[in-house]
Amino acid sequence: MCFCCVESTSKKDFLKTFGRHLKRLRVERGLTQANLAFEAGLSESQVQRIEYGNHNFSIMTLLAMARALELSPGQLLDL
Repeated sequence: MCFCCVESTSKKDFLKTFGRHLKRLRVERGLTQANLAFEAGLSESQVQRIEYGNHNFSIMTLLAMARALELSPGQLLDL
């Protein structure tokens, strides 16, 4: 999904799509939610809510997760 498609997608659908993408990247790297949370300086429950699409997170949270996954923020947003 590209950003041009976001306007035609509900916020809820976008957050759910992002959450599935985040989980896929996390699992590919062999990280648990707890590992990702620790590396990103987040709570495990926050990572869970993001992966389930139940949390509209900040750009700083996105940056922290990207760094923890050793990705650029753009790569993390490349749905």
